[in-house]
Amino acid sequence: MSLKKYLQKARKENRAMAQFNFSTLDQLQAIISSANVPIIVGTSVKESNFFGMAEAVALVGYYRKKGAKVFLNLDHGRDIEIVKKAIDLGYDMVHFDGSKMDHDSNIKDTKKIVNYAHKKGIIVEGEVGYIPGQSAMNKCDLPKVDSVAIADVVRFVETTGVDLIALPFGSVHGVYSQAPKLNYNFLKEVSKIKQFLVLHGGSGIKDGDIKKAIKLGITKININTELRMAWREGLEKSLKSKDYAPYDLLSESKNRVGQVVTKKLLIFS
Repeated sequence: MSLKKYLQKARKENRAMAQFNFSTLDQLQAIISSANVPIIVGTSVKESNFFGMAEAVALVGYYRKKGAKVFLNLDHGRDIEIVKKAIDLGYDMVHFDGSKMDHDSNIKDTKKIVNYAHKKGIIVEGEVGYIPGQSAMNKCDLPKVDSVAIADVVRFVETTGVDLIALPFGSVHGVYSQAPKLNYNFLKEVSKIKQFLVLHGGSGIKDGDIKKAIKLGITKININTELRMAWREGLEKSLKSKDYAPYDLLSESKNRVGQVVTKKLLIFS
């Protein structure tokens, strides 16, 4: 089935599809080998620059030919030309993040991407309202999450025609000493729109809160920081040994990344 069909199926069954970001081959291998359900793998622009867009497309395509139900997304693309490049190279979906623009400019540029992508059968995720934070372990306090008007969300989706929409309702990028508090009242209201709702910053949110958000309409959840943390912790442990072979040094990282994937998929389903 197409990615859109899998998203529709997940929403109908009150589940959420996971997006796991990667920037190394061993991360990608661990994610795919640990997934027993359809998933999305993502590369941010920085991750794409490091790994290679064409390389990511080729490898995801290779695993799909081997039977993996996996789809590739460009995460937080803020430059129209970069997003178009991902579409042309064969990404299965793209996320155009115009959240730092004024509302009208965001609508205008998102609509350009939607028109370009839909002609090629690619689905688009848009974003209204800025979701703060960064994909790292943060020792500072949780950043403030600004609210967004429901009317602005409705205008955005009706004008642009996006397939998915990311919104600020309490989640933040990264892991903090405090768990984010999700705004369920906002989620109840916004769930009335037909577009698939996306939760960014899925790392660090309590399991019960994730499950409640799914019941209220979240269909896609992004995980990155917890994978990065697991990868680094595994590598730090391996570097204490006397090994020099990369396949030995990275084996613990792969195991730990796979454990995070398995845990999250159980929660999301």
